[in-house]
Amino acid sequence: MDMMGGMGLMMLLGLLVVAVVIGVAIYLAIRAGGSHLGEPEPLAVLQRRLAAGEITAEDYYERECALRDSQGGRRRR
Repeated sequence: MDMMGGMGLMMLLGLLVVAVVIGVAIYLAIRAGGSHLGEPEPLAVLQRRLAAGEITAEDYYERECALRDSQGGRRRR
């Protein structure tokens, strides 16, 4: 392999590494966001509705309990 061929291969390998790093960063950012394809989290919607006065505090706590029960009692992050 001549010098130019080796440099071209190294540049291609470098671009591949950069593409993988960007892909991993995007994956982690989506996963950390906690939402699925732009859908708001149910608990966030519930909190917004309470803050806007659409539901009472009693309604909020009942629905929050139901949400947590439906998620198996675990919090998603």
